[in-house]
Amino acid sequence: MNIRLATESDAESIADLCTQLGYPSMPEEVARRLHQIEQFEHDALFVAEVDGRVAGWIHVIAYPLPEMDLHTEIGGLVVDEAHRSLGIGRLLVEHAEAWARAQGCSEIRVRCNVIRERAHKFYAAIGYENIKTQHTFRKILDHGR
Repeated sequence: MNIRLATESDAESIADLCTQLGYPSMPEEVARRLHQIEQFEHDALFVAEVDGRVAGWIHVIAYPLPEMDLHTEIGGLVVDEAHRSLGIGRLLVEHAEAWARAQGCSEIRVRCNVIRERAHKFYAAIGYENIKTQHTFRKILDHGR
């Protein structure tokens, strides 16, 4: 297995994995998003390849907040259904943790939907602790105004 930075040529595989995660995506959309991610110095998307094919990805973002030191958040993690429970997710998280240390981050966090019980068990098994429950609010921005 090989873990490397994602490139725009991975867009189709990443789009499929986004769809498996519950976020239907087209390769063109993912290619545009990958280009945006590449523009940010403290933002990275890594893929895990098995036999030359993308079998999973992890997105990490490092940022400071007024109330806490520079830290990393896992923006998303998914492993292909055909490759789950083989250790790929754990290796991707370990890679993200190493990246976070290299950025000078003091901790790494992840938000996980309350319905993703398997993911909760996964994170707990690799040393993550549930520190709070929260609600997520959003507002769609109209770019015309």
